[in-house]
Amino acid sequence: MTAKSEISKAIEKAFGAAFLLTGSMEVAENAVLDGIATFEFGDIVDDVLLLETVRSAIRQQVDFPGRSEQAVSEFPLELRRLFLLAPISRDFSVLRVLLGIPRATCSAVLRLTIRENENALRAALQQLPLSEVTARFGANISICGTTTAEEH
Repeated sequence: MTAKSEISKAIEKAFGAAFLLTGSMEVAENAVLDGIATFEFGDIVDDVLLLETVRSAIRQQVDFPGRSEQAVSEFPLELRRLFLLAPISRDFSVLRVLLGIPRATCSAVLRLTIRENENALRAALQQLPLSEVTARFGANISICGTTTAEEH
């Protein structure tokens, strides 16, 4: 594999991760550019670009809340459900489950303990089935005694 194709694949992977985290092509592009800016010329190696891009995307989520809803329609239904999760659950699910990043690295990127990250993943796995029902039938339904949204 040539160095050019390795760099292209690294950039594609980083962009995909940032897009999944932010739901915005513009923010994802900026995150990749931030990730690239951390390298010396020609020095893009391993998953460092991915991690630097993810860090930037997560920072930009905080700076621009609500932007993720702009481009969610670009995703297949299965991925749109991620945006129904709490941000920390979504972030950890993307990093750990979809990208396969080790939990210690996820903890460092998200600045949480391993236990907090595992709790976020557990919450996400419990919320995902309910998110489909909520999206289809409304926010205030009860399933087996569990309300899917805050009651008003």
